[in-house]
Amino acid sequence: MAEIRALQLADLASLNRLQPQCFDPPWSQDMLHARLVHPRGLNLGLFCDGDLQGFVLLSHVLDEAEVLQIGVAPQYQRAGLARQLLMQAQVQLARLGIERLMLEVRVSNQPALGLYRALGFVEDGRRSGYYPTATGHEDAVLMSVRPGA
Repeated sequence: MAEIRALQLADLASLNRLQPQCFDPPWSQDMLHARLVHPRGLNLGLFCDGDLQGFVLLSHVLDEAEVLQIGVAPQYQRAGLARQLLMQAQVQLARLGIERLMLEVRVSNQPALGLYRALGFVEDGRRSGYYPTATGHEDAVLMSVRPGA
């Protein structure tokens, strides 16, 4: 059974173990710790049978928020966990009075782009050559949605 809840410092070790499965390079444990204790953060974990299998880390200031990272364990990808995390994040952000949720994603990450569009995100622009690749650079697609809309 899946449960979404706020990540706590007690979840740091689990988050640190999951990060390398989702990102290369992963954030350091110090960076993750700083994110978990940040006063303007919303950090949610999705737990399956008590084990962390997905997470979303967000930052918010005034009426705007940004997805800093969203990741799901490889064996759970394409199973709707990222959708659940983003939907729950939007509910909580709307309660905080957040009017705009932003994110950026690699132009080559078509599964993520499809998910974000299905959740109502629209493209706001691009950052040319933002992400390094093995053969050069690729663009970042900038997207946003109004939580609760």
